[in-house]
Amino acid sequence: MADYLERAYRILNESRDSALDAARKVRERLNEDPLFASLESECRKLAFEKARLASQNRDISTLNAKYEELSARRAKRMEELGYSAADLKPKFSCELCGDTGKANGKDCVCLKKIVYAVLSEGQDIPCGEEGFLTRPRLDVLTADARDAYKKLYALLNRYALSFPEVKKIYTLTGAVGVGKSYAAGAVSHALMRRGFSVLFLNAVRLNEIFLEYHLAPLHLKQSVFAPLTEADLLVVDDLGAEPLLNNVTVNYLYSLLSERTKPVMITTNLDAEALKARYTDRIFSRLLDKKNSKIINVAGSDLRLKER
Repeated sequence: MADYLERAYRILNESRDSALDAARKVRERLNEDPLFASLESECRKLAFEKARLASQNRDISTLNAKYEELSARRAKRMEELGYSAADLKPKFSCELCGDTGKANGKDCVCLKKIVYAVLSEGQDIPCGEEGFLTRPRLDVLTADARDAYKKLYALLNRYALSFPEVKKIYTLTGAVGVGKSYAAGAVSHALMRRGFSVLFLNAVRLNEIFLEYHLAPLHLKQSVFAPLTEADLLVVDDLGAEPLLNNVTVNYLYSLLSERTKPVMITTNLDAEALKARYTDRIFSRLLDKKNSKIINVAGSDLRLKER
């Protein structure tokens, strides 16, 4: 099992253990009360007797009535002690899988989200959850630049609203600091608010995953590469900043762009000629494929310098 997958399961197991322990402690505190403990014991005995008689097809209507009466008294006593029946049930972070990571025989969506968080650890998605695509940072711009940015954010807003029915690869190019990462972050947060999973990785971290895949034993390779293909949106930020590793960087980037059936968003400081020179014709042709891809040049000067 890949290290990040082990960590994801460890996080889930800790969450599950914590929920079970909290529920257990509530029951222990309740059982310290003699009246509740007595009512709880009687309810358990009646439940067992009901099941025994029902298995023999015998009438249990009298027992049902008595059980309901005792249950009501137990619930009332719990309320008097400051608790409810819900407090006796573990409060798992994921109701779908009960923090096991599996639902309906498959990896639960909660496990995938934790995997993406572990993979992108230390890489905050720009813009912030409260950022809005329709309200970009425009106050420091000239009038012409402001109009250009409004058009860019209107385009990305349509992208977020149309997702996943969008082109497979969106590449945002432009100079350092013009807002490419911020724009990709705004899209990411908008999609996460809609319930889509987003894996946001800078190119250096993606390259590290490629190297891990390259060095992994055969039986682990699929689990290493799977998150890169399964996330609803994969964002590769600052493509070109990573070191070029022989037989790794270009090869697996091409494999990723070929194997992923879901959308990818790329930000890069490289222009078309530099992208072609660095990543070969095979990758460049995918970025230029008008049917499945779109390249957007984010014009302007460094917004961070303007803000300072």
